[in-house]
Amino acid sequence: MSQLTLSSIPGFFDIADTVLTGNQPLTDDSLLKMSHNAKFAAVRPEVILMGFYQPGDTVPAPQSPVDGYAYSRAECMFIPLFASSRSPAAGFVSGQQSFPVLSSTDPGQGNLIVVPYQLDVNDATGQVTCQTYWSGSGAENQGLVKVYCLAVRSSVNVSS
Repeated sequence: MSQLTLSSIPGFFDIADTVLTGNQPLTDDSLLKMSHNAKFAAVRPEVILMGFYQPGDTVPAPQSPVDGYAYSRAECMFIPLFASSRSPAAGFVSGQQSFPVLSSTDPGQGNLIVVPYQLDVNDATGQVTCQTYWSGSGAENQGLVKVYCLAVRSSVNVSS
């Protein structure tokens, strides 16, 4: 849970430099715009834990835990972390926040080759790729990935 909570989604306001110069009155409108800009700056970049995923899963675009802002995929960069070479056991729910129980078997044959492995979350689609490599059977679509999202809000909403 986030320590910061906002009751509304803040926006960005452009304030002319001439408004904030010396010997000029500071208006309530300028103060309100500065307050909005400070709130926007506090939430513009967010790192959001998306949870655990396996190959073939789709990571959804996140929603801010601070104010409920729904991010578009264009505002997101997904960061996958290799969590396990073993796939999760039955009962796993994609996106769960806690580390899942792992399967007691592996589909790969031979020895697990620790490096290389292929790991990716497609930023445009959210598709998860996790391949491990085995000395006997080669590449296997298996494993577990912990995904974070680095989300940066656009300062201007652009309609698609």
